Amino acid sequence: MNVFEFRQTLVNEYAQFTRSFTRIKADDIRAFVDAEYASQKYWPEPLIQVNPNFQPGGSVESLCEAGQLNPQCAEIFRFGKTASSAGQTLPLYKHQVEAISLASAGESYVLTTGTGSGKSLSYFIPIVDACLAARLADPTPRTRAIVVYPMNALANSQLEELKKFLGADPDTRAVTFGRFTGQESTGEREAMKANPPDILLTNFMMLELLLTRQNAIDQQVIANAKGLRFLVLDELHTYRGRQGADVALLVRRVREALADRLVCIGTSATMATDGTEMERNAKVAEVASRLFGTKIPVTNIITETLKRTTPEAETLETIAPRLAGAIHAGVPQGLDFAAMAQHPVSIWVELTLGLTYESGKPRRAKPKTLEHAAQLLAEASGIDQAQCSDYLQRFLLKAYNVADLSGKSLFAFKLHQFISGGGKVFSTLEAPGTRTVTLDGQQFVSGDRSRHLYNVHFCRDCGQEYIPVWDQDGAEGRTFAVRNIEEREHEDDAVKAGFLMPDVSGIWDEGNLENYPETWIEERPDGEWRVKPTQKKYLPQAVKVRSDGITTTAGGLSVWFIPGSFRFCLSCGVTHTTSGKDSLRLASLSGEGRSSATTMLTLASLRYLYEQDHELSPDAKKVLGFSDNRQDASLQVGHFNDFLQVLLTRSALYSALEAAPNHVLSEKDIANAVFVALGFDRDDYAVRAEYMQQPDVKGNTRRQVQEAMRSILGYRTFYDLRRGWRFNNPNLEQLGLMQIQYQDIDDLAADEQEWSEAPQVLRAAKPAERAYVLRLLFGFMREGLCVASRYLDRTELDQLRTVSFANLCEPWGFTEDERPVPARWFVTNRPKDEKPHRTKRQKLEEYLAIGSSRSRLGKELRKSSTWGGGNPFYKEIKDATYGNVVLALLKAAESYGLVRKEETDFGLTGWQLNGSAMLWSVGDGTTEHQAHDNAFFRNLYRNIAKLLSEPAHRLFDFEAREHTAQVEQEDRLEREARFRFTDKDQDEWREKHGHELEWLPVLFCSPTMELGVDISSLNTVYMRNVPPTPANYAQRSGRAGRAGQPALVITYCASQSPHDQYYFRDPVRMVHGQVNAPTLDLANRELVQSHLQAIWLAETGKKLGSSIRDLLDMEKPQELPLLLELADELSKPAAQRKAHERGLAVLGMLKDELTPERAPWFTPTWPESVFQRAFKEFDNSLNRWRDLYQATAQAIELNYKKENNPAASERERREAQQRHNEARKQRDLLLAGNSAFNSDFYTYRYLASQGFLPGYNFPRLPLIAYIPARRGNIGRESFLSRPRFLALSEFGPYSLIYHEGSQYRVIKALLTIGGQDQVAEDAKLPTEVARLCPSCGYGHFRTQRDADRCISCGASLDGAEEVKNLYRIENVSTKRAERITANEEERVRQGYEMQTTLQFAQADGKLQMVTSVVSDAQGQPLLELQYGPTATIWRMNYGWKRRKDKKVLGFMINPVTGHWVGGENEAGDAEGDDAPPDKTPPQRIVPFVEDRRNILVVMPHHTLGVLEETTMATLQYALKRGIEAVYQLEESELVAEPLPGRDNRQSILFFEAAEGGAGVLTRIATEPKALQAVAAEALRIMHFQTPAQGQGWKKSELTQTLDEHGEPLCEAGCYRCLLSYYNQPDHPLIDRQDKAAGGQLLDILCRLTESASALGSQGRAPEQHSAELERMSSSSLEKAWLAHVQEHGYLKPDRAQHTLTAAGVNADFFYEDYSLAVFIDGPHHETDSQQAKDAQANRKLEELGFIVVRFPKEQDQWPAIFAANADLFGAGQ
Repeated sequence: MNVFEFRQTLVNEYAQFTRSFTRIKADDIRAFVDAEYASQKYWPEPLIQVNPNFQPGGSVESLCEAGQLNPQCAEIFRFGKTASSAGQTLPLYKHQVEAISLASAGESYVLTTGTGSGKSLSYFIPIVDACLAARLADPTPRTRAIVVYPMNALANSQLEELKKFLGADPDTRAVTFGRFTGQESTGEREAMKANPPDILLTNFMMLELLLTRQNAIDQQVIANAKGLRFLVLDELHTYRGRQGADVALLVRRVREALADRLVCIGTSATMATDGTEMERNAKVAEVASRLFGTKIPVTNIITETLKRTTPEAETLETIAPRLAGAIHAGVPQGLDFAAMAQHPVSIWVELTLGLTYESGKPRRAKPKTLEHAAQLLAEASGIDQAQCSDYLQRFLLKAYNVADLSGKSLFAFKLHQFISGGGKVFSTLEAPGTRTVTLDGQQFVSGDRSRHLYNVHFCRDCGQEYIPVWDQDGAEGRTFAVRNIEEREHEDDAVKAGFLMPDVSGIWDEGNLENYPETWIEERPDGEWRVKPTQKKYLPQAVKVRSDGITTTAGGLSVWFIPGSFRFCLSCGVTHTTSGKDSLRLASLSGEGRSSATTMLTLASLRYLYEQDHELSPDAKKVLGFSDNRQDASLQVGHFNDFLQVLLTRSALYSALEAAPNHVLSEKDIANAVFVALGFDRDDYAVRAEYMQQPDVKGNTRRQVQEAMRSILGYRTFYDLRRGWRFNNPNLEQLGLMQIQYQDIDDLAADEQEWSEAPQVLRAAKPAERAYVLRLLFGFMREGLCVASRYLDRTELDQLRTVSFANLCEPWGFTEDERPVPARWFVTNRPKDEKPHRTKRQKLEEYLAIGSSRSRLGKELRKSSTWGGGNPFYKEIKDATYGNVVLALLKAAESYGLVRKEETDFGLTGWQLNGSAMLWSVGDGTTEHQAHDNAFFRNLYRNIAKLLSEPAHRLFDFEAREHTAQVEQEDRLEREARFRFTDKDQDEWREKHGHELEWLPVLFCSPTMELGVDISSLNTVYMRNVPPTPANYAQRSGRAGRAGQPALVITYCASQSPHDQYYFRDPVRMVHGQVNAPTLDLANRELVQSHLQAIWLAETGKKLGSSIRDLLDMEKPQELPLLLELADELSKPAAQRKAHERGLAVLGMLKDELTPERAPWFTPTWPESVFQRAFKEFDNSLNRWRDLYQATAQAIELNYKKENNPAASERERREAQQRHNEARKQRDLLLAGNSAFNSDFYTYRYLASQGFLPGYNFPRLPLIAYIPARRGNIGRESFLSRPRFLALSEFGPYSLIYHEGSQYRVIKALLTIGGQDQVAEDAKLPTEVARLCPSCGYGHFRTQRDADRCISCGASLDGAEEVKNLYRIENVSTKRAERITANEEERVRQGYEMQTTLQFAQADGKLQMVTSVVSDAQGQPLLELQYGPTATIWRMNYGWKRRKDKKVLGFMINPVTGHWVGGENEAGDAEGDDAPPDKTPPQRIVPFVEDRRNILVVMPHHTLGVLEETTMATLQYALKRGIEAVYQLEESELVAEPLPGRDNRQSILFFEAAEGGAGVLTRIATEPKALQAVAAEALRIMHFQTPAQGQGWKKSELTQTLDEHGEPLCEAGCYRCLLSYYNQPDHPLIDRQDKAAGGQLLDILCRLTESASALGSQGRAPEQHSAELERMSSSSLEKAWLAHVQEHGYLKPDRAQHTLTAAGVNADFFYEDYSLAVFIDGPHHETDSQQAKDAQANRKLEELGFIVVRFPKEQDQWPAIFAANADLFGAGQ
């Protein structure tokens, strides 16, 4: 395949596509945009990456001869072995030999090398060697090596590799091996139990189950592995975050259980950080040592050794003189490998694109763009750059085709193409020609803050520019502020949304009523016309504005302000109905979003591979797509399939017209012609399978199904003529590829007799003019679907739906949510009695199309040009006479049978066009309307139509499927096989299912396919977004070109994602980026606890059933207690004791991790308490299941009663029955734990999801959404789970969930209500309350709720905000909304207002929080950090962002059934199917989720004073972007929020959104210099240049990075630095230069680059501690005592004024460690009554275990008391 031509084709297609939507009227904007596109700004040259070669190190044979390996290894490890040949000896690379010798010596090591370097052989060879020796010494079968893979797909491909060397027949293998990953049959597992394999391949989840689950097979498999020799972790770099930490603890448990003297081997992609090779290896050694729990020396880190393929003696200098001659001679033909390697250009390519040298060692070169490489070649050879570029491309393709004896190419290479979405045009509010226009989103023109930049959108029809704004009152009067077009409502009621239209040339004339849409104007009683009062508020207003958006009277730009939505264009008059998105009516720079771009690029790839490539094998013509979010993958698949189906139907119609006699088709032929054009008439099983559910039916049944298919195609053909089709997918008529003609229309127009009675204007008209007017009328009628045709007949369509569900496949048949639209009736005026009821209006619209005198039709008829310009009577067409003119036209047409009439139910005569009079004919490709013209789509339809006419086309194969963790395992495996499509896959499928495997050319994956799925024939990988890290990129791009063939990797970068844009500007950082060593947090309390609980569960020796029901006494449905016999077994003391011993052994291997700084919660007694509580925790973890089960049981009962209630209406009973069935299905899912397809409720996985057992990469305590099954057995019902914080919004009220091609709407929460009679009067959900500290946002709830002062900062809580009605939602239920269509660009996300609060954990009365102060190089404090390990975070959903009353929080819910009430955005409920089956009054709740996370609160130090709002907001995003860049986190992985809230920014809360996190915040809190790198990276991201070597960052010396015109890249912030799609509300506050505060932010960041942090005491910083004690001391005597303590250096108390609730007294001071209460007794303590009280208090306190020390008011007695209690207060100074 010519990969350069392939890339160019894609880029050309994309360029035409993305530019095809937008017309720009303004000359200055158009010229600027054209120039930017011409510069290839959005699709720069691709990067070329040439794969280097590795240094050889001998062969297996030579190692055997040297005595390093058993001689048998030489026979085993040969490549090319077949039944008839022994193959050749296996050559080894140097790094493989190094690894083999370390392993043979019994040493642990890590191998970090690039893809294709033979990592797995480097451990399999020494393992096989050791097994051969061990079997000689002791032939007892046992498992000697366990290899752990992060994914099953990797284990599967390694299994096939081993078979090649050790043989496919298990009985003849010299060393045995087996796979145990959960995919095996019981027979295979039994065999492994009886005959343990020497080598066991597994994944970490399975290894966890083998250790924990106590069934006979698992126990035996583990027993067989006692005395294990080798433990291998493959793909080490993937073990980050919670998963990595779990694996680290699993390894320690394996070592404790099986063998402590173990050879640990890790393999990984090249892990790199900055610094020398030695420093890089030290970092890898440290991470590996933590993972394995054993020291791995730096010397045992093996890296790749590269070598040259071209002659070593040659250098770039020696070949330079020969380059020009070589290039002029042309690309060499017919050279063998050796000769080609000596070619001067080969040497140049290797030394420029393949290798570079670092301290004398060859290293992989950074990839270069094609342009840069051609430029370097031009400089070296002196030849023109264009010629060099062409030569280089042809030379590389040639070099790939020259191979050595082993079949290895001279150069294997990849192209990496990054493409960016066009995004938006931004301009200033200045006159055309003088305004600044740019494509880079930012707030101001660089260097001038009085000139604001606004986003510009264009009318789709004429290209007039419009600017979305907020109309608000500013300090200087009325101001127009920047608005995102998607935002409509503002938090402040006084602020209105609208648009500005610049108008310097008088485009709009407000006085001319003809300019307004017909629905805006009405006739007054006196016959004059006026704008309706209801429309007055939307009238355009003339204003003058300055460049900062403030209105002015003098000077300024003349604009029209249009309040509200964009209703009609002031320039061309095109009108839009009230509903619909402004972003669809107005185009931004590119019409597409991520989905359309992805669909187009994928389709273009497939078309190139099928139509233009003639070299690849058929199974290589496929595309693997990646997306980071499984819902996005689902959306993309739906988009692709829908787009394709529309494309095929239209192209088939075009193809049918081309093939028809005279290129014309009538109604009776049209459906069959399309059917035939699609090839559906062919007698071919595969074609029938495309649209028929049962392709093998015959005879009449088959004919009936085909007839139904024809009817649906007929319906779609008519329906596609309607007005208002999708803008991003124009139809054939809009493109001028098809025209509708009408029979006999010219005869009718010329038949004078028909017009003799007609109004004057028709009598005077020429026949051609009458024909034109008739066509206008008929066009209006058919666009309104006023057509009499059987395909649009209401009754026929209903029958067709039924037949379609039963017999046709989606998307060809009707989908269950598709409501076919039947024909309507044309009338010329509205019915008189129309009440403005919504239902009435909808009804009307459903039946009638109204063409009144003010409609489009009316306007056309009142134009002189319509009547040829020479008919004076057109002026007589007024509102009163218009109806007569239209009626005359219709009557004349009726006499020719062109229309028919009927009395409608609305008291009006309705008219329909006769379908049989319509003729479809081929158009010549010219269109009437500018807006519809789209050359890209015109060519696309023509090309596809051409393909359809070739019988061998593969268009029906173009289908996409998703491959994510949401998809059932069985379906996933089937899709993998369909995508790989190897002979083996096809044979296995045929054998198992009896029919052929269907080919699948497009697979969209979440990161599930990233690792190891070896699809050797794949050449094209597409990424829908830039992956989070270079490691992910390397894995994904590494799926293409596995066999060394040239490959293309395409990455789409969204214009508004700073992550995408950051790497789009510098793609080398992603393609050749550093793969950071993973960060691990092993001191996480929940993590350690779950592993100790797993040890306890294993020690009980109890095998648990596969479903939760097997553990509970289902006879007692109210309590669902544990089965007695199970409870007895689990609560045995012996198990607890043994588990405690084993647990201590595992914790011993963690002693370096569980330090007081990292794990303040860990105490010597903690492990014992875990094992004592284990049984209770186990029982509690089943509560979630009990709740779900009881909720479904309640729903079954409630609906069963309703179903059998004779008083209920038929509809209510039917709905209750439907709900009853759904609840039963939910219950069945809960009970079926063992079925593979829903493993969420498999006992062990469920226990992991509840946090009782280790969870690895499964979210702990996820939110669960029930997805119902669909009609026609498509999809199965299932539960989807998402991590809680994500799900609070993703599964929020009325939100949409995307799954398997459909959208599902969340309609209710699955509630659990205790008590017997749940449907009692006034049923209420139990809610909670939280109080938020007004100064720091700390949340006081549950045990801390009643505090008087803030527990975190000590501020008074008087007047703190109380959040009431908090209710924790755990499970929701959905209803299918519709299928995903090509209209969906991005997932629809609901606009909720979220608020986060936190609460530090408390252990033994102490706050689990470490405070540290970050100071600059001079010791001046800058920031205060509060790090809270396992703090509780509450995330609350306050309700719709656009809710009317901001003070009212939350949503309305029916407290019995859980249905959400009130509709989206409080718009009122769509009553109907979703109405709750019961009438309990709704209750208001604020949904929240809670989780424990490591958090970091960053506060500016109080010595800096109060920071400006802009400084705090910019600091927040600067630190966030800096942390993301340094630690390679995705934007969504790290959450940063201001506390206490957005309107009062005192501090910044950071927490990791990912499960368990990557341990990044722990590092920032505990590593003294962590913030140095973060601050420096933040400054670079903010467009400041790195200082020269040896110079530090100083605010006074900062220099800005400049663009190609020598201007700063942005003024305050742009999408390439700190702005992002996600932080839009904060854009006005972000200022990278911090001008409002004189650049204080830059000063802070520069000083941070040389800062260090010092840890404070547990809980708070030293000076904060003193200040709090001082503030809380209420009397002068107490203050004097404190001063005495300070002065003499005694130990300071922890708290002042501390209430000891148990004794009912208030201690003046309290020391937590000693439970010491100190009282300073003032004068009133000398009375007898008070002394008696004091004595009683002392006694009570001492009984409770407190120590009491009292100080009298006489200060001279204090030293003696301190001295007597020196063991408590310290010795002092």
